[in-house]
Amino acid sequence: MTTTIAQSGFVKVTSPYPEEQELLDPALAAPTPQKAAQLRQKASHWLLRAQKEFHDAIFARDGSEAGLDRYASARAELDSAETWALRVADALSRPRD
Repeated sequence: MTTTIAQSGFVKVTSPYPEEQELLDPALAAPTPQKAAQLRQKASHWLLRAQKEFHDAIFARDGSEAGLDRYASARAELDSAETWALRVADALSRPRD
């Protein structure tokens, strides 16, 4: 769920995507129609971006170590985006008090 922005030696410095920064837990979001639409839109954008990266990684695979790393990273990103989309859907489908 994070993007690597720098690598120094063996330590990677990462920064969360905006989806993570703004909406760490969709269940805590205000249940207004505007907030629900915002959550759905952000989940959709992240999922589409991850699907494109995964698609590109599949067709760019050449058997090299870098190609395998890109594929694994894209697969993990897609898994994270799918999980996020499911969390958003679950949070928005629950009745509020």
